[in-house]
Amino acid sequence: MERRFHALRLSYDGAAFRGWQRQPGATTVQAAIEDALASLLGERVVVHGAARTDAGVHADAQVASFALRRAVAAQDLLGLSLGGSARLTAAGPVQPSFHARASATGKRYRYRFAPGSLSAWDLGSARPDWDRARAGLQALRGLPHLAGLASPARARTPAPPLREWELTADGDAAELTVFASAFRKHQIRNLAGHLAAIALGFAQPESLARLAASHRPWHGATAPPHGLTLLEVHYPRQLDPFRHAPP
Repeated sequence: MERRFHALRLSYDGAAFRGWQRQPGATTVQAAIEDALASLLGERVVVHGAARTDAGVHADAQVASFALRRAVAAQDLLGLSLGGSARLTAAGPVQPSFHARASATGKRYRYRFAPGSLSAWDLGSARPDWDRARAGLQALRGLPHLAGLASPARARTPAPPLREWELTADGDAAELTVFASAFRKHQIRNLAGHLAAIALGFAQPESLARLAASHRPWHGATAPPHGLTLLEVHYPRQLDPFRHAPP
């Protein structure tokens, strides 16, 4: 029987999950989708995610793709109950060549710093100097890779440079938004951790570029996961299953 290919877009609060990837005995986003599909279709389906978010990391627009041996309406897929905070926001058929992770051309993430928030890193009573952190970020421009920002992992390909970044501050709160073609393990949390160290005066702005350009495993501060959110995943227009769907 000819296989049919589909994609889902979903949001979730990472506090309810032990990350994206299925793990024995743990509540994960991948397991929630696969179990919901099995209940609807009566068959097990392997789901591929655009990003393997860590435990505690949130998503506004995670993307998942999978293949089926039977027809199913997009409305039926949107009706899947994933439990917890997970909510499906779009569903539709895709070309056989589409893969949620391999077809992606870029991802945008946000890291938040703010007191008293469950979805931001509370830096306490300190008064960070975010201009120092911006100076550190500026020094990343022109680097051919960001290998030194990643934590040890199986992937040996160094992280590509950031295409865009913005660090905004409003009172006691700040937001780091970054966009790149790909990211490596803990890369944004490591970046956010060192930016906080720079802003608090524990590190010099120029130290960020020096660490990022190295090939040594990360030994600096790693920001906690609950401040990080996957905002969007980009695809080539001809493959994007959600180009006509509302955000």
